[in-house]
Amino acid sequence: MASSWVVKSVTLGLVTLSLLGCSAQQAQSLGMRSSTVQQVPQRMTNLELCETYAYGRSAKHSRVAIASEWNRRGLSHKYCDKIRKELYITTAVKKLANAEERPASKQAKPVQPVN
Repeated sequence: MASSWVVKSVTLGLVTLSLLGCSAQQAQSLGMRSSTVQQVPQRMTNLELCETYAYGRSAKHSRVAIASEWNRRGLSHKYCDKIRKELYITTAVKKLANAEERPASKQAKPVQPVN
């Protein structure tokens, strides 16, 4: 009885570790990120916006609404390629360390007065 619990625990741990060593791009090729995104574009993660706008993942909302949010956040195909190829474990560590990377801002910096 106890050995069956240990086997299940070890199996679950191995599956979890193997998924953490996987990127969003690899997960999508395995069919794990193929569901329709239900959230409004303002609440989507950058990864979800990238997948729906640039890589064809289906979404409940219009492409225009998704494109508007894509432009508002300043996302680019280069940034999307980078976050899709990032391993889940790397993403988790960055979030724990509060070092999540943001796309480069296109807004002009305010001019500081000369003293």
